[in-house]
Amino acid sequence: VPDPFYMTLREELKKPTKTKAQEEVELKRIQKELEEEAECKKQFKASPLPPSTFQSRLKHIEEKQEARRQRVKAESKALTKAMQKPFSFDQRNKLRRSRSLSSLDTDSKKRKENNVKFHARPMPHHIFDPVVDEKAKEEEAYRQVRIKMRAEQLLAESDLPPTMKRHGIHYTDGKIRRMIRAENEARAHLTEEHTFTPAIKDFVPDYNLLHKQQEAAILERQTAKPTTVIEPFNLRTEQLAQYRAQNPKTPPPPQSASPSATKSPCLYTGVYSEAVQTRPTVSSNLRDSATRTKILEEKKKAQLEYEQEITRQMKELEIRKSIAEKSKALDPTIATKHITQQKLREKLAEQKQRELEWKEKLDEMKGRLKERPFLFERTAMETARLSADKTFRKALMEAGLDDTLIRDMANFEEDSLMQ
Repeated sequence: VPDPFYMTLREELKKPTKTKAQEEVELKRIQKELEEEAECKKQFKASPLPPSTFQSRLKHIEEKQEARRQRVKAESKALTKAMQKPFSFDQRNKLRRSRSLSSLDTDSKKRKENNVKFHARPMPHHIFDPVVDEKAKEEEAYRQVRIKMRAEQLLAESDLPPTMKRHGIHYTDGKIRRMIRAENEARAHLTEEHTFTPAIKDFVPDYNLLHKQQEAAILERQTAKPTTVIEPFNLRTEQLAQYRAQNPKTPPPPQSASPSATKSPCLYTGVYSEAVQTRPTVSSNLRDSATRTKILEEKKKAQLEYEQEITRQMKELEIRKSIAEKSKALDPTIATKHITQQKLREKLAEQKQRELEWKEKLDEMKGRLKERPFLFERTAMETARLSADKTFRKALMEAGLDDTLIRDMANFEEDSLMQ
């Protein structure tokens, strides 16, 4: 094995040396480590929270703003009161109010002094007597009879107006016939037999066909409005050449420099006839365009609303058809048609029975009305009964008997007979 060269050994045995830059880097690293170690050894303590943190600054600001608002409001009120002047009638109203209050006080004092309890007088005995009511009803009936008789007398003595008098007796006869017919119609429900029988239709009319027939009749009755007849304009342009040939043009008069020549009507006529029409301004163009756009928007909006209404109606029609189909499918009456017919026959029989009962009740009411006496008859009977009772009591009083004693004796006899 060959021995290595001395220079290789020298390099291996040579101690490593650091450069100046490496030494500086190492020194900075050591210093940093020492500083970090010193910082780590230090004890940390947090500083306390400031006292302003625990104060409700928002509430304090709101209170200040509210106080300021109240102060400004009071100042503005005071300023307004200082500026305004009282009305002329304010003092007068205050004076009237004070006078009315003083008068009310005096009136209340007088009422307290003259406070006398009110005692109502007793009601007279004749008010509670039933004879008074009967007499009042009888007088009212007599009064109605007198009014009717007086009206008939005045009608017989009265004279017709001139127009009715010219018509003669036909008008009076027709009026009487109308009165008789109206009276018969009013008494129609009191007849024993009703001749009127209403026509009952056993089928449902076709309303669509009736509507179409009505529309066709209306179109036939409509009268066509006369259209405007356009007549040609006669501008006499064809006779212009002939007129010029017959009347040659005269030379125009010499123009003068006087100002009166410029004010002649002929000159004004020529100027006006040759005047150019005014051009539309920008504002008029904008106005027309805005009007057109507005009309178009309204038309579009109306069209959109019309389409929406059509779609809504179509949807509603479809929903109605579906509901009708479902109800028909779920309706149990279709399967039980004979049951409904039987119920209908029962209902008709019950209705006939009710009609018969109603006719019987009506006949009973008519019979009671026929048997019932008139008002004057009932009044005469009541007065006769009262007069008989009065004479009987008078006879008992003259004989020295008591009404209650006789009544007790009659009751005692009835009880003994019953036993």
